[in-house]
Amino acid sequence: MLRVDTPNFPYFLLVGILPWNFFAQSLMMSTSSIVDNGGLIRKVWLPIEVFPIATVFFNLAQYLLAMAVLFPMASFFFRVPLSRSALAFFVVLPLHVIFTLGLGFFFAAATVFYRDVKHFTEIFLMLLFWLTPIIYDVRVLPESLRATVYANPLSFFITSYQDIFYRQIVPDPFHLLVLFSLSGLSLAVGYIVFSSCKVRFAEEV
Repeated sequence: MLRVDTPNFPYFLLVGILPWNFFAQSLMMSTSSIVDNGGLIRKVWLPIEVFPIATVFFNLAQYLLAMAVLFPMASFFFRVPLSRSALAFFVVLPLHVIFTLGLGFFFAAATVFYRDVKHFTEIFLMLLFWLTPIIYDVRVLPESLRATVYANPLSFFITSYQDIFYRQIVPDPFHLLVLFSLSGLSLAVGYIVFSSCKVRFAEEV
């Protein structure tokens, strides 16, 4: 995968690894967002959904701060000026947040009943990292390997960020359609599972 030199590789790496960090940290913190607040949940009434939502938005703020640093670095250090394709970031980012939030709901609920989910999530994320085109360009892979990489839903988000900032093109309509579908499905499934389980959270934590 790494035998082909990627031009301006440090910039390519940053464009992919920053959204990955947002996703991975959000997921890891979401697994314990209900369990770690068990005392508060038992004593104070408040919408339980606020805990995974706050976790995701906390990491979103970290990601946006990192991007605020990356933008001037792109021009001064990497000699990559921002183009009009950067406007697509404001379409892809909300979809990425929704996708992450849906998984956050699911894993937060699962961890309440199965505490080992947190440890399995950490292992899962380590494996998922190598199936996500962050340190390699998916376009240099053979077609057979591309199918494997795109079986990972996160690959569509990372390649979209790479299109916007590295290749400076707007993601193609098919990719955007996939992002909308993945985000809607993730949020729907995650919230349904969370809502069906939350009545038992107080007694389990």
